[in-house]
Amino acid sequence: MPIQALSLDQIDVYGGTQTRVKTDDEAIASYAEEMAQGAVFPPIVVYFDGASHWLADGFHRYLATKRSGAETIQAEVHAGGRSDALRHALGANATNGVFRNNADKRNAAEIALEEWPDLANPVLAEICRVSTELVRRCRQELVQAQRIPASAQVTGKDGKTYPSKIEREPRGKTERSSSEGSGGGGGPGRFAGKGDGGALGGTNVELEHEARAMIRKGEMNPFELPTLTTSTPHDYAETVIALLGKMRSDDPKRPAALLRIRRWLDKALAGESGPLEADLQETVEA
Repeated sequence: MPIQALSLDQIDVYGGTQTRVKTDDEAIASYAEEMAQGAVFPPIVVYFDGASHWLADGFHRYLATKRSGAETIQAEVHAGGRSDALRHALGANATNGVFRNNADKRNAAEIALEEWPDLANPVLAEICRVSTELVRRCRQELVQAQRIPASAQVTGKDGKTYPSKIEREPRGKTERSSSEGSGGGGGPGRFAGKGDGGALGGTNVELEHEARAMIRKGEMNPFELPTLTTSTPHDYAETVIALLGKMRSDDPKRPAALLRIRRWLDKALAGESGPLEADLQETVEA
């Protein structure tokens, strides 16, 4: 990405892309002192949408530059708007010079939930570089406080939508690190359980596992099965059997319908495909 010298006045620092609870004045003063002595800092990161340069990474460096009396700063300029800058900022603060504390991590999770409430918890956790468990807890609190809606569906890492009914407590034993406890900074917590282990099924495999189970129980549209990459023939079989079990036993057309299914099965087991001519005729007559 091109590095440009931007005027401090060109950079928008009030667009809501600052994801910390507050800046560290001691760090700003230290940076400003080092700058005055000739130290060269990495360029800040901004996103430019043709009208505004949205600051995504480098708030402490920006403020230190301003305090030192300089009028310009070196910036890595990306194409994009406020949303792109915010997404970058939520993850960048996990690895930059001033470590995040627990309040910063929680604030990042809350900002992400308010900005993208329809994204699944593991997706938001990846954006913010925090644990899925932290995002799950924050989501529950924000929904209860009516700060975000309780989404009927969420989008997973694979871009597919899943019913929020899959939301549940994480499976397995949770090992919460000190980074999200009551102490200082550190890396995000991890789970000892399967996959991401968090709500909304954790990994995409877990999400699909839950969706398949719901389809087999008749809790989701059975025609969603072909859209799930992990669907098995047994999923189809159990779904069909469950549907057939709901057929009225006293319906006079039931025997003919079951015979029609038998003919289809015989044909499928013989390796043939497509509907039988008799089945097509029955469909027309029905």
